[in-house]
Amino acid sequence: MDSTIIIYIIVDVIIAVFIWLYYSGQSSNSKTLVSQLKVENESLKSKLAETEKKRNNNVDYKNELEKIELKYKDLLKEANEQCTQLDEQLKNAIEGKSDDSIKEQLAQTKELKKKIEELEEELEENEDDISDLKNKIESKNEEYNELLGNLRKEKKKTTNLEDELSSARQALEEKVEELKIKMGSLDFIQEILSAKEISTEDTQKLYKRINTFESFVKGSYLDLNSYLYNSYDIPWKEFIGKQAIAPKKQHVIDNCDQWTATKRKSWLDGKRTIAFVGEFSAGKTSIVNRILTQDNPDIPKLPVSTKATTAIPTYIAGGSVVSYSFISGDGRRKEILEETFKKVSKEVLDQIKGVSSLIKYFVMTYKNPNLNGLSILDTPGFNSNDSEDRDRTIDVINECDALFWVFDVNAGTVNRSSISIIKEKLNKPLYIVINKVDTKSESEIQKVEELIQKTLKEEGLKVEQFIRFSSKASIEDIMTPIHSVKKIESRENFISEIKEDLEHLLKECKEKVDKQEKSFEEERQNGYDISDDLEEEFILLYKDCDAAKQIPRWETHLFSSNRYEMSKEEYDQLSELLDIIAEERPKIIDYKIDNLIENAEKVQEAYSMLCKMKLTWQNINDCLEQYKKITKVL
Repeated sequence: MDSTIIIYIIVDVIIAVFIWLYYSGQSSNSKTLVSQLKVENESLKSKLAETEKKRNNNVDYKNELEKIELKYKDLLKEANEQCTQLDEQLKNAIEGKSDDSIKEQLAQTKELKKKIEELEEELEENEDDISDLKNKIESKNEEYNELLGNLRKEKKKTTNLEDELSSARQALEEKVEELKIKMGSLDFIQEILSAKEISTEDTQKLYKRINTFESFVKGSYLDLNSYLYNSYDIPWKEFIGKQAIAPKKQHVIDNCDQWTATKRKSWLDGKRTIAFVGEFSAGKTSIVNRILTQDNPDIPKLPVSTKATTAIPTYIAGGSVVSYSFISGDGRRKEILEETFKKVSKEVLDQIKGVSSLIKYFVMTYKNPNLNGLSILDTPGFNSNDSEDRDRTIDVINECDALFWVFDVNAGTVNRSSISIIKEKLNKPLYIVINKVDTKSESEIQKVEELIQKTLKEEGLKVEQFIRFSSKASIEDIMTPIHSVKKIESRENFISEIKEDLEHLLKECKEKVDKQEKSFEEERQNGYDISDDLEEEFILLYKDCDAAKQIPRWETHLFSSNRYEMSKEEYDQLSELLDIIAEERPKIIDYKIDNLIENAEKVQEAYSMLCKMKLTWQNINDCLEQYKKITKVL
């Protein structure tokens, strides 16, 4: 038999067996396979529709396609296995082991084959559809990637816009804050300019008297001193004469400034004054508040902003009422409201140019028994970049009795610029307060204290006492050192020191006058003695001349003319007298005359010096009388 016919027969048999197994139900697995193929075909279409839908919803469809392909592979594998089983059954049929039912079904081969072909065509169409769907999915992926790229670009643009919006919002907030500060500065400056002066008739009289005394000291008194030390070798401390002019003048001016400042500041007069300085956040204000309250919650605390340290020194003193005031650039004291004072901050003051011409410092008085005999100066410190702030701080600290320098134990460093200022500008007892010690161990506190002590010692600064303090420490830890501060008496005694100095100068000058008067009298007496000696020499000269005149005798002669005659002895005597008259007496007289002239010059010089000293004494006495007249009302 032809091999081709045999192959066709075999294929037909295989197909017939396959169909027979399907329709007869003898092979449930084959029937299941075909059924699964149809189900999977419908499922594929459904999956593709869902895939398309998911694709539009930005779902990853590659995994879905892979799953579908895997399922087809599984079905193909199962079909291959069924084919293997059919081959086995066909083999049995060829060997004569098949039954008549198979032969009957062979007749239906063509019809079944046709159905298989239709099924295959349908599968091919599904494969084409799958291919088209894959192409569509790839196209959708490209569109998706493009959309994703556009989305990223839009997100980037959105992020940039958000950043720009955030920057604009921040800039707007800064401008709003700046505007608030400017408005606050404007309100503050208007309130300062419209502040009423605190002035009474007694205050005006006192200021006038203080100004008069200050003018006297810096005018007449210092002019007198300059004249005295420039003219005479008068000692002052370790200096003498002209060398004493500059140091004494500086000493007097410094003490006069402190005295006048104290007298003008009623809140300082007669009180012990303590200045507190410290870097920002060192806890200086909390210490001042504890001193004010003495841990009594009923006593109000210092209303100072914790946001920023003010650039203007503030005095806190006891008083009959609570008051807020400031000293203007021309030295007048003006009252302000508490709300005005609370507006003071570094930010507000930075908006005001030339603030020092408007405000020198603030004054706050409290009805606080803890401030009896005590005045506290709260300062911004020395680390300001503004030289006016720094100089203002130095000036007011110089009026205090002691300086308390507050350190934060957590900082543990010393500001070198502050050290330099204290060395050059201040000569006050120095106390070091190491604050917030409750936040560190004993060993760490000791290291900080040793570091500060070493640094200050190397700089040549003497420290009266190291004080460890914190919010939990006893108030006595800070009050005991404050009470130990000695009040500088030079300010209180300045008036009497001027009087004592004038009286001392008057006494010194009187002694010089007496000494000069004695010298003048001695020189004048010497002149009298020289005049007497000169007169005696002239008398002797007259006697010698008269004796010489008597030696020649007038003789008359009968036979010759009358004439003067003398003997040889008389001639020798006359010659000797003439030698004395011509040589010795003139020399002696000339010497005596020179002595008399020299003495006359000395007498004139002594007299001029005596007159000068008497005039100096009179100037000192006039200055003393002027002092008495001025200080009588003080």
